[in-house]
Amino acid sequence: MTPELDRRQLFALGATAVAAASTVVPAFAEPFAPQGPSAGNTKGDLKPIAMPEKLKNTAPAGISLKTHEEHYKLYTGYVKKVNEIREKLAGLGVPDPAKANQTFSEIRELKVEYTFALGGVKNHELYFNILGGQGGAPNGDIADVIKASFGSYENWVADLKATGIAARGWVWLAHDYTDGSVFNYIGDAQNTFPVWHATPLLALDVYEHAYYLDFQTGRAKYIDAFLKSVDWDAVNKNLATAKAVAAAAKK
Repeated sequence: MTPELDRRQLFALGATAVAAASTVVPAFAEPFAPQGPSAGNTKGDLKPIAMPEKLKNTAPAGISLKTHEEHYKLYTGYVKKVNEIREKLAGLGVPDPAKANQTFSEIRELKVEYTFALGGVKNHELYFNILGGQGGAPNGDIADVIKASFGSYENWVADLKATGIAARGWVWLAHDYTDGSVFNYIGDAQNTFPVWHATPLLALDVYEHAYYLDFQTGRAKYIDAFLKSVDWDAVNKNLATAKAVAAAAKK
């Protein structure tokens, strides 16, 4: 894992389609001066992570470097859109509630599309982070948690694969703050079906762009290749972070 990716890990975990019960400062953003209530975010300062070198390790399993390079371009596009939307939100100044409307209004469109763009950043950073490993059965703490929650690694694989085939965009393995279990859940888009008080540990992108170059419409074969490429050390680090956040949230 690169130092840059490490620096953003807590933010990527704590805010990908979830709401943390504790206050967590976004790890990729430098301290900033407030820009008014319509902004609530830094202005155009988000920078993309470097594409991790370890992604080259997925080629033997069938996920080519070309796929990752094209995928990375898509990710940087989300970064650009996050910055663009942040600029527009900041430009609103103090919004006029009289101009807000649930059917269509500028602030609605910006706020909704911000979640899609930012979700695209966070989801892909998590996805890139947990690839490039040896795959297969996990080791460490995540192995014990998966066994406790699913009965066996094989049961978890079956559930993840079925969830991935049923999904339209994303699958996450998440740690539940409440009971310490882990579960797989679906996101049909970057910003759909959030689960509160749960932290994603692993992300599986099942949009066609993630696998079509290598597998065409063979999504199941792509998921098999994904499972052969998981970096369980990275997932264990994510789990340790999630547990630390959960413990802080309960204080």
